Amino acid sequence: MNLLQKLEAVEIDHTSRISQEDEQFCINEQKSYEVAWKGLEQAYKSVKTLMLVESIKDKYIYKYGVISEIEKALKDCNSRFISEIKAYFSNKYNVEFNSSSIVDNYSFEQLITFEEVLDHLFEQLGGFTFDEMANQQIKNKINEAVYKFEVKKSTLHLPNFVYFESDWMGGLKISWRSEEKMTKLFDALSLFEYGEPTKINKFVSIEKEMREGSRKAFIFDKYEIENFNKIKSFKAFKNGKVSIEFHSNEFANEFANSYLKK
Repeated sequence: MNLLQKLEAVEIDHTSRISQEDEQFCINEQKSYEVAWKGLEQAYKSVKTLMLVESIKDKYIYKYGVISEIEKALKDCNSRFISEIKAYFSNKYNVEFNSSSIVDNYSFEQLITFEEVLDHLFEQLGGFTFDEMANQQIKNKINEAVYKFEVKKSTLHLPNFVYFESDWMGGLKISWRSEEKMTKLFDALSLFEYGEPTKINKFVSIEKEMREGSRKAFIFDKYEIENFNKIKSFKAFKNGKVSIEFHSNEFANEFANSYLKK
């Protein structure tokens, strides 16, 4: 047996890259999907057989009626299965995947295995683990959102980072266009503080108050961040500037260099 034959004979264990818990979810989802898909396939074959009968074809059963609907149902079944597997790993590991690009690889006549879906997900990871990709995506998002920054001593300044609009009652609130940017910033700061993707209650609270506006909360006061090792305070200004104070110059520069530099 030559080297090529040996390589071809190697059986790849697709599930060795995921935990037993993840594998069990995939197996359970596969079982439900297969029951649904095979039921539709059986109906599809039965109707296609009936279409061979001249006295039935295009009289009682139409190609662009029942058959096209079953074809669509099979395609939707495949799409939903891929989406369920993708959603599970996206939600568990905070990683974004493109499921539509996976769906395009299969016709409605193909029964898909969860191992095949995993292959596509790992291809999108590009060599990263789920955790590594989650961290990288957070860094990429804040990097794309910040066009200008400045570090002065232990404080990071982001000029014109957000936009505040009138609530028509004399107050100001963060615009809906800026809400996403603020979420990206807080996700990055949370990752920097704890070393893993997480939602920090303090940041969630600040976001909520900014949406409610200045008539209900003191959104332009300095928010002291207690019990954090790296981040000390957060402050937003009416002109759109945001300032984050760290516990040291080193932390401020580390965040800027790791998350914001192009």
